[in-house]
Amino acid sequence: MDNIERIWKNTQEELKITLAPAIFQTFVLKTQLISLENNLAIIGCPNTYSVDFNKKRHYDIIKNALDNQTKNDNTLNFIVQENLKTDFDTTNNTPLFSYSPNRANNSFLHPKYTFENLIVGNSNNFAFAAAQGIIKNPGLSYNPFFIWGGVGVGKTHLMQAIGHELLKNNPDLKIKYFSAENFGNELVSALKTKTMNQFKEKYRNLDCILVDDIQFIAGKEYTQQEFFHTFNALHMNGKQVILTSDRKPSEIDHLEDRLVSRFMGGLTVDIQLPDYEMRIAIISQKIEEKGINITPEAVEFLANNIESNIREIEGKLQQISVQSLSQQTEEIDLSFVQNFFNPNLRTNTYEPTPKLNPRHIISVCAKHFNIKTSDLCGKSRKKELVTARHITAYLLLTQINLPLEEVGHLLGGRDHTSIMHARDKIQSDFSTNPQTRQLINQIKNTF
Repeated sequence: MDNIERIWKNTQEELKITLAPAIFQTFVLKTQLISLENNLAIIGCPNTYSVDFNKKRHYDIIKNALDNQTKNDNTLNFIVQENLKTDFDTTNNTPLFSYSPNRANNSFLHPKYTFENLIVGNSNNFAFAAAQGIIKNPGLSYNPFFIWGGVGVGKTHLMQAIGHELLKNNPDLKIKYFSAENFGNELVSALKTKTMNQFKEKYRNLDCILVDDIQFIAGKEYTQQEFFHTFNALHMNGKQVILTSDRKPSEIDHLEDRLVSRFMGGLTVDIQLPDYEMRIAIISQKIEEKGINITPEAVEFLANNIESNIREIEGKLQQISVQSLSQQTEEIDLSFVQNFFNPNLRTNTYEPTPKLNPRHIISVCAKHFNIKTSDLCGKSRKKELVTARHITAYLLLTQINLPLEEVGHLLGGRDHTSIMHARDKIQSDFSTNPQTRQLINQIKNTF
């Protein structure tokens, strides 16, 4: 390995520890040190957006990591380098096998749902790591593999990415992706046409099944019975079973106990809503795909203000893109996206409106939970107060972007770690629990 390649590889390894996984994957992994002469480092990036973002947001941290490797005070120059090789495996930066997703058509895998297109962050890092174990030892490591989480968090993408990767390693594997609803519909059709033997052979002779939205077989007695036998036939023969659901097996109503037991016999993981760094990476990936010209400041504003799932992020970006085209906007900047969310917003700050301030949010939450404001902001750890306090902290952080420390100060002098825990817990509940979503939306509607 050339010295310059070794320096950059070591620099990237340091940045991999320092930066959030999604940020590293999106902005640093796909860069290359082109030259390093007279303490001037020329760093190639795959596109102009990455150049702009690294220059404005990551200059100091990349410079410090490179300085540590060279023991010099370097100046960085980011440029677009055409034909930059970016097809690396996200786990160890090694080149991927040559593979065309079109080969997976018979398995009904979406060509875009690959690991190359999957953003990995704190919300799905554990599920991603488990997926790597399945790829190395299908049918052995984690079988079944049960992925659960709210709508639009990337369950299907991860599941199908495993399928693509298994086919890369062994193109002869018989893999099939299908929804639980389709399984039930095919079963009914087979019963009507008296082709049950063909139906059973179709599903029980596979090497791996990827079943989406398994919760939809709940309450359907015969479908559950047939899936139980299909599951057993595959599992007993060491075939891989991967399932997704919007909730964990034990929380699926009207699901037979024997299926709950089978589903929980392997590894069950959840995928939560993307955090801030992951939203930055997702937005960056989508604007690159769509060719949208947008500033880093605008991306950060979007990441702060779109806190739901990946589908909503993509939908909002599409709306912004269409609006910019209709207004013939050459570059989408911070002012443009602020006006998109609030046409009456006249400043480039994140100041809350006169009504929506911290005290107002605390007062509304206290009233909603029928407790005193002093109790909500006090030291008591009673269960009803803790829940109300967690939701209040979540709303203070997400609705008016208060710093963690300030939220902690307002809610009884708690440290930022406690507030982070409250935010993450409510964010997870918001993603997976309809009652929590309804409760929070009710409170927000009274602001």
